[in-house]
Amino acid sequence: MKRLAFLFLIAFTGLGLSAQESNSFEQKTVNLIKLTAGQQFDVMTEPLVNMIPQENRAAFKKELVESTNGLYIKMAKIYMDSFTEEEVDKILEFYASPVGKKMVNITPELTKKGMELGQAWGMELQPLVEKYSN
Repeated sequence: MKRLAFLFLIAFTGLGLSAQESNSFEQKTVNLIKLTAGQQFDVMTEPLVNMIPQENRAAFKKELVESTNGLYIKMAKIYMDSFTEEEVDKILEFYASPVGKKMVNITPELTKKGMELGQAWGMELQPLVEKYSN
C-alpha cells in the first residue's frame, strides 16, 4: 500500500512539475510579448484613450490594461505554438542585451511614425483606389 501511495505521489509530483514548466514557458512568452508589443499597444490605443473624456480616462486606462493582460495570455498561446521555450529564452536574451533594450525603447516611436506614414500613404492611394473602383 505504501509503495502504491509512493507511486501516486511521484506521478502527481511529475504532473505538477510539468504544469509549472508549462506556466513558466507561458510566463516567459507573456514577458516577451509585453517587451515587444506592450508599448506598441499603448501607441495604438492612444487614439482610443484620447476619445474618452478626461475625467474618465484613468478608469478607462485601468480597464484597458486589464483587457490587454488577457490578450497577452491568448497571444502567448499562439507564440508557444511557433516557438520552443529555448527559442523564447534566446529571444528574451537578445532583448536583455544593449541593442535589444534600445530596440524596446525606440519601438513605440517607430510604431507611431510608422502609423503616421501608413495613414499618409493610405491617403495617397485614395486616387488609385477610386480609379479602379469605378
